Amino acid sequence: MTNREEPGCIEAGILENALVMIAVMEKSGTILAWNQAAEKITGYSKEEVIGKTTIWKKLYPKKEYRDTVTQQIATILTKKKYFENFETIITTRSGASRIILWNTKESSHKSGPLVVTVGQDITRLRQLDAFRDSVIENANVLITVMESEGKIAVWNKAAEEITGYSRAEVVGSRDIWKTLYPDSEYRRTVTRQITEIISTKSYFANFDTKIRTKTGASRVISWNTRQIGEDNQRYAIAIGRDITEQKKAEEALLAYMTEMAMRIQQPVGIVRDNLQDIAQLIRDGKLSKDEIAMLLDAQVRNAAQIGNNVQEFQKAILEENSEIPEAYRKFLEG
Repeated sequence: MTNREEPGCIEAGILENALVMIAVMEKSGTILAWNQAAEKITGYSKEEVIGKTTIWKKLYPKKEYRDTVTQQIATILTKKKYFENFETIITTRSGASRIILWNTKESSHKSGPLVVTVGQDITRLRQLDAFRDSVIENANVLITVMESEGKIAVWNKAAEEITGYSRAEVVGSRDIWKTLYPDSEYRRTVTRQITEIISTKSYFANFDTKIRTKTGASRVISWNTRQIGEDNQRYAIAIGRDITEQKKAEEALLAYMTEMAMRIQQPVGIVRDNLQDIAQLIRDGKLSKDEIAMLLDAQVRNAAQIGNNVQEFQKAILEENSEIPEAYRKFLEG
Protein backbone atom coordinates (compact mmCIF):
# COMPACT_ATOMS: atom_id res chain seq x y z
CA MET A 1 0.00 0.00 0.00
CA THR A 2 1.20 3.51 -0.79
CA ASN A 3 1.03 6.21 1.84
CA ARG A 4 -2.44 7.66 1.32
CA GLU A 5 -4.75 9.58 3.61
CA GLU A 6 -7.58 7.60 5.12
CA PRO A 7 -11.14 8.95 4.75
CA GLY A 8 -12.75 10.49 7.81
CA CYS A 9 -14.55 8.21 10.22
CA ILE A 10 -18.04 9.35 9.16
CA GLU A 11 -17.34 9.03 5.45
CA ALA A 12 -15.69 5.66 6.01
CA GLY A 13 -18.69 4.40 7.95
CA ILE A 14 -21.16 5.49 5.26
CA LEU A 15 -19.03 3.95 2.50
CA GLU A 16 -18.53 0.68 4.36
CA ASN A 17 -22.16 0.11 5.34
CA ALA A 18 -23.86 1.27 2.16
CA LEU A 19 -26.19 -1.27 0.53
CA VAL A 20 -24.67 -0.60 -2.86
CA MET A 21 -21.24 -1.48 -4.17
CA ILE A 22 -18.82 1.46 -3.75
CA ALA A 23 -15.30 1.61 -5.07
CA VAL A 24 -12.95 4.58 -4.88
CA MET A 25 -10.24 4.62 -7.55
CA GLU A 26 -7.37 6.66 -8.78
CA LYS A 27 -7.60 7.82 -12.38
CA SER A 28 -5.32 4.92 -13.28
CA GLY A 29 -7.94 2.45 -12.02
CA THR A 30 -6.12 1.48 -8.85
CA ILE A 31 -8.63 0.66 -6.12
CA LEU A 32 -8.36 2.72 -2.93
CA ALA A 33 -11.60 1.63 -1.23
CA TRP A 34 -13.83 -1.44 -1.63
CA ASN A 35 -16.84 -1.66 0.68
CA GLN A 36 -18.68 -4.64 2.18
CA ALA A 37 -21.38 -4.59 -0.49
CA ALA A 38 -18.66 -4.76 -3.16
CA GLU A 39 -17.21 -7.80 -1.40
CA LYS A 40 -20.61 -9.46 -1.11
CA ILE A 41 -21.70 -8.77 -4.70
CA THR A 42 -18.42 -9.71 -6.42
CA GLY A 43 -17.08 -12.31 -4.00
CA TYR A 44 -13.70 -10.56 -3.89
CA SER A 45 -12.43 -9.22 -0.54
CA LYS A 46 -10.89 -5.79 -0.08
CA GLU A 47 -7.55 -7.44 0.64
CA GLU A 48 -7.58 -8.92 -2.85
CA VAL A 49 -8.62 -5.68 -4.52
CA ILE A 50 -7.23 -2.57 -2.80
CA GLY A 51 -4.03 -1.20 -4.31
CA LYS A 52 -4.51 -3.11 -7.55
CA THR A 53 -6.17 -2.70 -10.95
CA THR A 54 -6.61 -6.41 -11.69
CA ILE A 55 -10.18 -6.61 -10.37
CA TRP A 56 -11.61 -5.32 -13.65
CA LYS A 57 -10.14 -8.20 -15.65
CA LYS A 58 -11.60 -10.57 -13.11
CA LEU A 59 -15.05 -8.98 -13.25
CA TYR A 60 -14.91 -8.89 -17.06
CA PRO A 61 -12.96 -12.06 -17.91
CA LYS A 62 -13.97 -12.17 -21.58
CA LYS A 63 -11.66 -9.82 -23.44
CA GLU A 64 -14.12 -9.04 -26.22
CA TYR A 65 -16.82 -7.95 -23.80
CA ARG A 66 -14.27 -6.10 -21.63
CA ASP A 67 -13.03 -4.17 -24.67
CA THR A 68 -16.63 -3.28 -25.59
CA VAL A 69 -17.33 -1.96 -22.08
CA THR A 70 -14.07 -0.02 -22.05
CA GLN A 71 -14.89 1.56 -25.41
CA GLN A 72 -18.37 2.53 -24.26
CA ILE A 73 -16.97 4.14 -21.13
CA ALA A 74 -14.33 5.99 -23.13
CA THR A 75 -17.00 7.31 -25.50
CA ILE A 76 -19.10 8.56 -22.58
CA LEU A 77 -16.11 10.22 -20.90
CA THR A 78 -15.25 12.18 -24.03
CA LYS A 79 -18.48 14.13 -23.50
CA LYS A 80 -18.56 14.36 -19.70
CA LYS A 81 -16.35 13.46 -16.75
CA TYR A 82 -18.71 10.86 -15.37
CA PHE A 83 -21.27 8.29 -16.47
CA GLU A 84 -24.63 7.38 -15.01
CA ASN A 85 -27.04 4.45 -15.21
CA PHE A 86 -24.52 2.47 -17.24
CA GLU A 87 -25.37 -1.26 -17.21
CA THR A 88 -22.82 -4.04 -17.52
CA ILE A 89 -22.72 -7.72 -16.69
CA ILE A 90 -19.96 -8.79 -14.30
CA THR A 91 -18.76 -12.28 -13.50
CA THR A 92 -18.44 -12.92 -9.76
CA ARG A 93 -15.81 -15.05 -8.09
CA SER A 94 -18.22 -17.99 -8.07
CA GLY A 95 -18.75 -17.65 -11.83
CA ALA A 96 -22.25 -16.20 -11.53
CA SER A 97 -23.37 -13.30 -13.71
CA ARG A 98 -24.73 -10.15 -12.11
CA ILE A 99 -26.17 -7.07 -13.79
CA ILE A 100 -24.71 -3.88 -12.31
CA LEU A 101 -25.99 -0.35 -12.81
CA TRP A 102 -22.96 1.96 -12.56
CA ASN A 103 -22.80 5.64 -11.63
CA THR A 104 -19.53 7.52 -11.20
CA LYS A 105 -18.43 10.87 -9.89
CA GLU A 106 -15.02 12.50 -10.00
CA SER A 107 -13.81 13.91 -6.70
CA SER A 108 -10.86 16.16 -5.85
CA HIS A 109 -8.43 14.99 -3.21
CA LYS A 110 -5.08 16.23 -1.88
CA SER A 111 -3.37 13.22 -3.42
CA GLY A 112 -5.01 13.87 -6.77
CA PRO A 113 -8.35 13.36 -8.53
CA LEU A 114 -10.32 10.31 -7.47
CA VAL A 115 -13.24 8.49 -9.07
CA VAL A 116 -16.09 7.29 -6.85
CA THR A 117 -17.97 4.42 -8.49
CA VAL A 118 -21.34 3.22 -7.21
CA GLY A 119 -22.67 -0.08 -8.51
CA GLN A 120 -26.24 -1.22 -7.86
CA ASP A 121 -26.99 -4.92 -8.34
CA ILE A 122 -30.14 -4.89 -10.47
CA THR A 123 -30.00 -8.55 -11.49
CA ARG A 124 -33.25 -9.41 -9.71
CA LEU A 125 -34.96 -6.33 -11.10
CA ARG A 126 -33.95 -7.21 -14.64
CA GLN A 127 -35.11 -10.80 -14.11
CA LEU A 128 -38.50 -9.50 -12.99
CA ASP A 129 -38.57 -7.18 -16.01
CA ALA A 130 -37.79 -10.13 -18.28
CA PHE A 131 -40.50 -12.23 -16.61
CA ARG A 132 -43.04 -9.41 -16.97
CA ASP A 133 -42.09 -8.90 -20.60
CA SER A 134 -42.40 -12.65 -21.21
CA VAL A 135 -45.86 -12.73 -19.63
CA ILE A 136 -46.99 -9.78 -21.72
CA GLU A 137 -45.47 -11.16 -24.89
CA ASN A 138 -46.90 -14.66 -24.50
CA ALA A 139 -50.35 -13.74 -23.17
CA ASN A 140 -53.19 -14.91 -25.41
CA VAL A 141 -54.91 -11.53 -25.16
CA LEU A 142 -54.10 -8.26 -26.91
CA ILE A 143 -51.99 -6.10 -24.57
CA THR A 144 -50.96 -2.56 -25.38
CA VAL A 145 -49.48 0.20 -23.25
CA MET A 146 -50.12 3.79 -24.31
CA GLU A 147 -48.42 7.01 -23.35
CA SER A 148 -50.53 9.97 -22.21
CA GLU A 149 -50.92 11.30 -25.75
CA GLY A 150 -52.05 7.92 -27.05
CA LYS A 151 -48.78 6.78 -28.60
CA ILE A 152 -48.23 3.03 -28.41
CA ALA A 153 -45.33 1.93 -26.19
CA VAL A 154 -46.09 -1.82 -26.04
CA TRP A 155 -47.78 -4.04 -28.62
CA ASN A 156 -47.57 -7.75 -27.81
CA LYS A 157 -47.60 -10.82 -30.03
CA ALA A 158 -51.34 -11.43 -29.55
CA ALA A 159 -51.98 -7.83 -30.64
CA GLU A 160 -50.05 -8.56 -33.83
CA GLU A 161 -51.93 -11.81 -34.44
CA ILE A 162 -55.39 -10.39 -33.74
CA THR A 163 -55.04 -7.15 -35.68
CA GLY A 164 -52.52 -8.21 -38.32
CA TYR A 165 -50.36 -5.15 -37.58
CA SER A 166 -46.79 -5.71 -36.38
CA ARG A 167 -45.27 -3.80 -33.50
CA ALA A 168 -42.90 -2.15 -35.98
CA GLU A 169 -45.96 -0.60 -37.64
CA VAL A 170 -47.55 0.47 -34.38
CA VAL A 171 -45.08 1.37 -31.61
CA GLY A 172 -44.30 5.09 -31.36
CA SER A 173 -47.46 6.12 -33.21
CA ARG A 174 -51.14 6.56 -32.38
CA ASP A 175 -52.40 6.09 -35.93
CA ILE A 176 -53.35 2.48 -35.22
CA TRP A 177 -56.70 3.55 -33.74
CA LYS A 178 -57.80 5.20 -36.98
CA THR A 179 -56.68 2.07 -38.79
CA LEU A 180 -58.59 -0.29 -36.50
CA TYR A 181 -61.66 1.97 -36.60
CA PRO A 182 -61.66 3.22 -40.21
CA ASP A 183 -65.29 4.33 -40.16
CA SER A 184 -65.12 7.89 -38.79
CA GLU A 185 -68.71 7.86 -37.49
CA TYR A 186 -68.22 4.59 -35.60
CA ARG A 187 -64.85 5.84 -34.31
CA ARG A 188 -66.51 9.00 -32.96
CA THR A 189 -69.20 6.87 -31.29
CA VAL A 190 -66.60 4.67 -29.60
CA THR A 191 -64.56 7.70 -28.53
CA ARG A 192 -67.65 9.35 -27.07
CA GLN A 193 -68.60 6.21 -25.15
CA ILE A 194 -65.06 5.86 -23.76
CA THR A 195 -65.01 9.53 -22.75
CA GLU A 196 -68.34 9.17 -20.94
CA ILE A 197 -67.09 6.11 -19.05
CA ILE A 198 -63.77 7.68 -18.08
CA SER A 199 -65.51 10.85 -16.91
CA THR A 200 -67.00 8.83 -14.03
CA LYS A 201 -64.07 6.47 -13.42
CA SER A 202 -60.49 6.26 -14.63
CA TYR A 203 -60.91 2.91 -16.38
CA PHE A 204 -63.41 0.83 -18.27
CA ALA A 205 -64.15 -2.90 -18.17
CA ASN A 206 -65.72 -5.32 -20.65
CA PHE A 207 -66.24 -2.61 -23.23
CA ASP A 208 -66.97 -4.28 -26.59
CA THR A 209 -66.05 -2.73 -29.93
CA LYS A 210 -65.61 -3.98 -33.48
CA ILE A 211 -62.21 -3.49 -35.08
CA ARG A 212 -61.13 -3.89 -38.70
CA THR A 213 -58.00 -6.06 -39.07
CA LYS A 214 -55.28 -5.63 -41.67
CA THR A 215 -56.94 -8.29 -43.83
CA GLY A 216 -60.24 -6.41 -43.69
CA ALA A 217 -61.90 -8.89 -41.34
CA SER A 218 -64.12 -7.67 -38.51
CA ARG A 219 -63.31 -8.81 -34.97
CA VAL A 220 -65.16 -8.10 -31.73
CA ILE A 221 -62.82 -7.05 -28.92
CA SER A 222 -63.75 -6.79 -25.25
CA TRP A 223 -61.54 -4.07 -23.71
CA ASN A 224 -60.36 -3.57 -20.15
CA THR A 225 -58.08 -0.68 -19.19
CA ARG A 226 -56.14 0.59 -16.20
CA GLN A 227 -53.99 3.65 -15.51
CA ILE A 228 -50.43 2.94 -14.40
CA GLY A 229 -47.37 5.04 -13.52
CA GLU A 230 -46.73 8.18 -11.52
CA ASP A 231 -48.55 11.50 -11.86
CA ASN A 232 -45.78 13.00 -13.99
CA GLN A 233 -45.62 9.95 -16.24
CA ARG A 234 -48.95 8.20 -16.70
CA TYR A 235 -49.62 5.26 -18.97
CA ALA A 236 -52.76 3.39 -19.91
CA ILE A 237 -52.61 -0.37 -20.25
CA ALA A 238 -55.36 -1.85 -22.42
CA ILE A 239 -56.17 -5.54 -22.57
CA GLY A 240 -58.33 -6.69 -25.45
CA ARG A 241 -59.93 -10.14 -25.56
CA ASP A 242 -61.06 -11.38 -28.96
CA ILE A 243 -64.65 -12.51 -28.33
CA THR A 244 -65.65 -12.78 -31.99
CA GLU A 245 -66.35 -16.52 -31.85
CA GLN A 246 -68.05 -16.18 -28.49
CA LYS A 247 -70.36 -13.52 -29.93
CA LYS A 248 -71.13 -15.77 -32.89
CA ALA A 249 -71.94 -18.60 -30.50
CA GLU A 250 -74.18 -16.35 -28.40
CA GLU A 251 -75.97 -15.21 -31.55
CA ALA A 252 -76.37 -18.84 -32.58
CA LEU A 253 -77.85 -19.61 -29.17
CA LEU A 254 -80.27 -16.73 -29.47
CA ALA A 255 -81.29 -17.96 -32.91
CA TYR A 256 -81.63 -21.46 -31.44
CA MET A 257 -83.89 -20.28 -28.66
CA THR A 258 -86.03 -18.29 -31.09
CA GLU A 259 -86.36 -21.15 -33.57
CA MET A 260 -86.93 -23.75 -30.85
CA ALA A 261 -89.73 -21.66 -29.38
CA MET A 262 -91.34 -21.53 -32.83
CA ARG A 263 -90.81 -25.26 -33.46
CA ILE A 264 -92.37 -26.49 -30.24
CA GLN A 265 -95.13 -23.91 -29.94
CA GLN A 266 -97.53 -25.71 -32.28
CA PRO A 267 -96.97 -29.35 -31.15
CA VAL A 268 -97.06 -28.34 -27.48
CA GLY A 269 -100.29 -26.43 -28.15
CA ILE A 270 -101.80 -29.53 -29.82
CA VAL A 271 -100.86 -31.73 -26.85
CA ARG A 272 -102.33 -29.14 -24.49
CA ASP A 273 -105.61 -28.94 -26.45
CA ASN A 274 -105.85 -32.75 -26.65
CA LEU A 275 -105.35 -33.08 -22.91
CA GLN A 276 -108.03 -30.43 -22.29
CA ASP A 277 -110.45 -32.37 -24.52
CA ILE A 278 -109.62 -35.61 -22.73
CA ALA A 279 -110.15 -33.97 -19.33
CA GLN A 280 -113.56 -32.65 -20.42
CA LEU A 281 -114.61 -36.06 -21.78
CA ILE A 282 -113.59 -37.65 -18.50
CA ARG A 283 -115.65 -35.12 -16.52
CA ASP A 284 -118.64 -35.77 -18.79
CA GLY A 285 -118.24 -39.50 -18.20
CA LYS A 286 -118.02 -40.26 -21.92
CA LEU A 287 -114.80 -42.34 -21.81
CA SER A 288 -114.05 -45.75 -20.47
CA LYS A 289 -110.83 -46.47 -18.58
CA ASP A 290 -109.32 -48.18 -21.63
CA GLU A 291 -110.21 -45.23 -23.85
CA ILE A 292 -108.71 -42.80 -21.36
CA ALA A 293 -105.52 -44.87 -21.18
CA MET A 294 -105.30 -45.08 -24.99
CA LEU A 295 -105.75 -41.32 -25.42
CA LEU A 296 -103.19 -40.49 -22.70
CA ASP A 297 -100.67 -42.94 -24.22
CA ALA A 298 -101.01 -41.06 -27.51
CA GLN A 299 -100.22 -37.76 -25.79
CA VAL A 300 -97.21 -39.36 -24.05
CA ARG A 301 -95.89 -40.38 -27.47
CA ASN A 302 -96.48 -36.87 -28.78
CA ALA A 303 -94.61 -35.38 -25.82
CA ALA A 304 -91.73 -37.87 -26.29
CA GLN A 305 -91.48 -36.93 -29.95
CA ILE A 306 -91.27 -33.26 -29.04
CA GLY A 307 -88.46 -34.07 -26.59
CA ASN A 308 -86.58 -36.05 -29.26
CA ASN A 309 -86.89 -33.20 -31.72
CA VAL A 310 -85.49 -30.77 -29.15
CA GLN A 311 -82.50 -33.03 -28.40
CA GLU A 312 -81.68 -33.46 -32.08
CA PHE A 313 -81.78 -29.72 -32.61
CA GLN A 314 -79.56 -29.13 -29.56
CA LYS A 315 -77.02 -31.63 -30.87
CA ALA A 316 -76.93 -29.92 -34.26
CA ILE A 317 -76.36 -26.53 -32.60
CA LEU A 318 -73.45 -27.90 -30.53
CA GLU A 319 -71.79 -29.53 -33.54
CA GLU A 320 -71.99 -26.36 -35.62
CA ASN A 321 -70.75 -23.99 -32.89
CA SER A 322 -67.60 -25.22 -31.15
CA GLU A 323 -67.11 -21.85 -29.38
CA ILE A 324 -70.37 -22.02 -27.41
CA PRO A 325 -69.56 -21.01 -23.79
CA GLU A 326 -69.15 -23.96 -21.43
CA ALA A 327 -72.13 -23.04 -19.25
CA TYR A 328 -74.44 -22.96 -22.28
CA ARG A 329 -72.89 -26.13 -23.66
CA LYS A 330 -73.61 -28.06 -20.46
CA PHE A 331 -77.17 -26.79 -20.51
CA LEU A 332 -77.67 -27.95 -24.09
CA GLU A 333 -75.97 -31.29 -23.51
CA GLY A 334 -78.12 -31.88 -20.44
